[in-house]
Amino acid sequence: MASPQRTTLSRRTLLRLAGGTAAAAGLTACAPSAGPVGGGGGGGNRITVGVESGSPHETFFSQRAAQFTQATGIQVEFLGVPHANMHQQFLSDALSGAGAYDVLATDQPWVPEFAAKGFLLPLDDRLAPGDRDDFVPGTLETVSYDGALYGLPFMVHNLVLYYRTDLFEAAGISAPPTTWDEYREYARRLTDPAAGVWGTLVPGKQDGEVATRIHSFLQQAGGDVVDATGAASFDSEPARAAFALMTGIQFDDHSSPDGLHDLTTMQGLFLQGKVAMAPVWPYLYSLGQDPAQSQVAGRFAVALHPGEHQGATTYSWGFGISAASRNADAAWRFVQWATNTEQLTGYGKDQVNPVPRASAVEALTADGEIDEAGRRAIATFSESVERSTTIPMVPAYPQLQNDMAVAASAVMARSKTVDQALADAQASMTQALRSS
Repeated sequence: MASPQRTTLSRRTLLRLAGGTAAAAGLTACAPSAGPVGGGGGGGNRITVGVESGSPHETFFSQRAAQFTQATGIQVEFLGVPHANMHQQFLSDALSGAGAYDVLATDQPWVPEFAAKGFLLPLDDRLAPGDRDDFVPGTLETVSYDGALYGLPFMVHNLVLYYRTDLFEAAGISAPPTTWDEYREYARRLTDPAAGVWGTLVPGKQDGEVATRIHSFLQQAGGDVVDATGAASFDSEPARAAFALMTGIQFDDHSSPDGLHDLTTMQGLFLQGKVAMAPVWPYLYSLGQDPAQSQVAGRFAVALHPGEHQGATTYSWGFGISAASRNADAAWRFVQWATNTEQLTGYGKDQVNPVPRASAVEALTADGEIDEAGRRAIATFSESVERSTTIPMVPAYPQLQNDMAVAASAVMARSKTVDQALADAQASMTQALRSS
């Protein structure tokens, strides 16, 4: 079944729809010149922050930056870069030593590579023990490499299960699924092809999104792509169990529509009321509750992802300090400010998103301006992160993620058997880990 919403939108584009447009016009995607810098000791009264252009975090932090300047006297310039260009642009600046960026907004898979190459400053000596203890367990691991801290997260999130409360009630299902068996059973019961409603949707398009699904299923089954020795471990029984779940739903139960689906299809069909259960990111909550964008506003809830271990692979965005910065002390003050309780509470409230500080989670769940459903959703997002595992923090992870996507797409397209796909991915991952 083809989705009328199928477009080339990425998850990051959808995040922008949820979070609004960039606050400042004229932000350039080109790296600036280093410009005036502060003293060699890392002071200075002006810093530059490299962020993803058009992202919710660019909008949020640029709108609040005047508060930081008023409190510290440090001017902040946000330099927006399209996500597709950020990795290379930040690398180029680091390699040249230009110091065009003082603070980098880092997508988690880049952290091990940047840290291993010396492009980010370690922050362990700067973060006070009491401050460290306020971060939700597991969140600082998403910005750490080889035992050292290289950033502070402002968002740590993972997949949760969106489910239609009205369809569950009509089918006599009293609670969301907690196991894979329940997930498959409920998906079968909720599928009604005559009405154009599917129990769930299994992604299969070769992209980063399908990799996040197979990685989450793999971890739920007790496996991972890298073992404790640092060797590739994808060709495993947990991976076979993960693929058995995906292919069972798609080809045996027929509770997911035919085709190789992506995130746009999944979120589009859910918002149209055509999918009863959808594992999607927290950003979908705000879209789903907006009647202008959703046909299911007020008729869904969120739950932990079903599985033997109820959780899903966590991913983060954080702020780190460029090793090429001439204003490291001022940059650290910004990183501290942007990830303090007040700012993260505001970010979570603005985006209805999980936040990595326990104090901010507590403030959000007690906020009377957020309706009860929103508070429950935030609590679920936060619990999901706390009970989950992040990606292996190795420099080769982007290649491992690509290998997972290739394998998953081949299996769902039936162009390879599960054993063939796993063997090919294992060989590629082994080479990537040896070369990194």
